[in-house]
Amino acid sequence: MSRRYSNELIEQIKEANDIVNVISEYVPLKKKGRNYWGCCPFHNEKTPSFSVTPEKGFYYCFGCHASGTVINFLMQEEGLSFPEALGKLAERAGIPLPEEELTDVERRQNEKRRRLYEINELAANFFHNCLTKTEMGKVGLEYFQKRGLSRETIDKFRLGYAPDSWDKLYRAFTERKIPEAYLLKLGLVRKNDNGRVYDYFRNRVMFPICDGKGRVVGFGGRVLDDSTPKYLNSPETEIFNKGHLLFAFDKAYKTIRRTKQAILVEGYMDVISAHNAGVTNVVASLGTAYTKDHGRLLMRQAEEIILAYDMDGAGRKAVRRAIDLLQNTDFKVRVLAMPDGKDPDDYVSNHGRDGFLTIIDKAIPPFEFLLNQAMIGHDSTDMAGKQAILDELFPFISHTENSVKRDSYLRALALPLWLDMGTIRQSFKEFTRRGRITLVSEAQPVKTLIEPDSDETYIVAQAVQFPKAWQMVHDYVEDKDIVQEVYRTLLATCGKVLQETGGLSSAALETVLSEEEKTAYSRLLVLTDTQFDEIRLEESIRRLRIQSLRRQYKEHSIAADKMSRAGDTAFIEELKKCQEIQKEIQEWS
Repeated sequence: MSRRYSNELIEQIKEANDIVNVISEYVPLKKKGRNYWGCCPFHNEKTPSFSVTPEKGFYYCFGCHASGTVINFLMQEEGLSFPEALGKLAERAGIPLPEEELTDVERRQNEKRRRLYEINELAANFFHNCLTKTEMGKVGLEYFQKRGLSRETIDKFRLGYAPDSWDKLYRAFTERKIPEAYLLKLGLVRKNDNGRVYDYFRNRVMFPICDGKGRVVGFGGRVLDDSTPKYLNSPETEIFNKGHLLFAFDKAYKTIRRTKQAILVEGYMDVISAHNAGVTNVVASLGTAYTKDHGRLLMRQAEEIILAYDMDGAGRKAVRRAIDLLQNTDFKVRVLAMPDGKDPDDYVSNHGRDGFLTIIDKAIPPFEFLLNQAMIGHDSTDMAGKQAILDELFPFISHTENSVKRDSYLRALALPLWLDMGTIRQSFKEFTRRGRITLVSEAQPVKTLIEPDSDETYIVAQAVQFPKAWQMVHDYVEDKDIVQEVYRTLLATCGKVLQETGGLSSAALETVLSEEEKTAYSRLLVLTDTQFDEIRLEESIRRLRIQSLRRQYKEHSIAADKMSRAGDTAFIEELKKCQEIQKEIQEWS
């Protein structure tokens, strides 16, 4: 992390921000016992498995294992870095932060990123002002007005116009002492073979692309006539990765979170027209097909995704790819086949908000969409056509992990193709054999109920919180007594922190724990009591030691028996170990 704040300051900021209050701003929580419970914001679920313990300031999800402090929650929920999350919480609590302490490399990297954001912001203002305040931008303004956009929408999306000029932006920016290298890096200008610099975007309406925080990271530019290329986009940079971004997500995420539904379209104008009409849970991928990173972005907010792509060849291909990636996820997925081959922009412009919402309600499940497309593309009255339809549907069916759904899909093919189930099943079997496809059975749902505390869990939970408990465990418990390896490494790490700092603060531990150890640590704090209980700890250690010794006795006894049968005289040593262990069991008992 780039900021080096003291553990004391981090603890102060965490204590000043009640974790229940902060998380409640994002997730409804209900108190049950000493913890608060709600549905996890990081994966889709109907039964609450997300637990928050206010006394310790930790959360843990028993479904997806997301865990951590109030700082980690903001990092996961809003995609913030550690310093950004800490800064937001400090501001929320009115706690001033000390000046940043950066290495020279970090300072240069931060300065470069800051300048890239700053120049893109200036470029967005430049294009927007050209559109709305200059004579040369009238052609762009007329284009947007003809598309039915209000001035409010134009301002909201900061739409712009790139002048029909060789180097107007370049001259304007260099006059402001903005380095040419930055303009080239951001793709705002290019250099020809003769070394002459020119504006990359010319005579195009401009669409600023923002990240989740509303910062301008790139641009899309569209021609006003039929010339090509129709669209130009900024190159990828340190601040712009189109596979990780969704256009207008910064403007749509609140509605997506409220409705639990995201409508995914293809183009800038599809998004903007929908927002212009009042449908504000619409986003678009940036000239790329739907990716897993898009899914991770939406999973925090949505339960359902509507795929509303154009129904041309490229659009249908994009829908199929999105279906493949969304299959077997927690999302409910439906596909909207736009009527008359129109795109969402056209439909919203002609039918308005209510018309668009009406056809959204009629969106169909992926299997139904794929079957309809296959039936349209092939003649279902002859065997060759029937087989072609089956071949199009079988990949989707074979990748379906739920065996009940898989069987229902196969049954759904019988009636429209006029085939008996025996023929369909045999054809599906041959398809999987040819492709060497192993059908996957759906994994058992994750248990979200808290299991009773075991002695091992209780002992480790006490040891990672209280120095005296750690010392007791260190004195009396051996490594082999602890079954779970992550608990053994967690105890060792806590010992190092205790030796170095004299305490076991969560802030100090977070800087050295591995991700696996952090998850185990959070889970232990959520599971167990908050107070140090020496008497209960002594009793738990006694039971754990006896259980471990009995396990060791059994292992050595089995080994001695095997050696004796094999004529190996080493069995005598194994019997001696059994006697020693038996004596130790009696002492602990």
